[in-house]
Amino acid sequence: MRRVMLMGERGAGRHSLVHALGGSATGGLLSLAVEYAGPFVLPPAEFLENRRFYRALITASMECGAVLFVQDATRATSAFPPGFARLYNRGVLGVITKTDRRDADVDRATRFLRNAGLAPGQIIAVSAITGHGLDALRCAAAEPLPQGRAPA
Repeated sequence: MRRVMLMGERGAGRHSLVHALGGSATGGLLSLAVEYAGPFVLPPAEFLENRRFYRALITASMECGAVLFVQDATRATSAFPPGFARLYNRGVLGVITKTDRRDADVDRATRFLRNAGLAPGQIIAVSAITGHGLDALRCAAAEPLPQGRAPA
């Protein structure tokens, strides 16, 4: 598997997703540096939550074949700004996590990712607990992805 960067808010399920995809388990603790877990790159959530660190996210993505925007389906807000996918000259996928939860709103999470610049075909709903959608995510991350562009 090629190197893949997962970015999302704290608690969005990035570490659980890495573990479910077969990466080495990371602590899930507050990280102040970019973590590497096998083929996965996990920048700190603060890099996404503070626009001063956007350059660090872009730089970290340069060594990756794909970038995954991880959006928690149970959150009422999103840290991804409008058109954020256009900043990356790598393939970008949106991943909606925690779809197995009773309070999950997949449609709202999809709207957040669409607003960030992803097309409907670039968004995959998964559950690291039940395994739903993980095979589709593995296949999509292994293929060449469309670069970050605004949906037509």
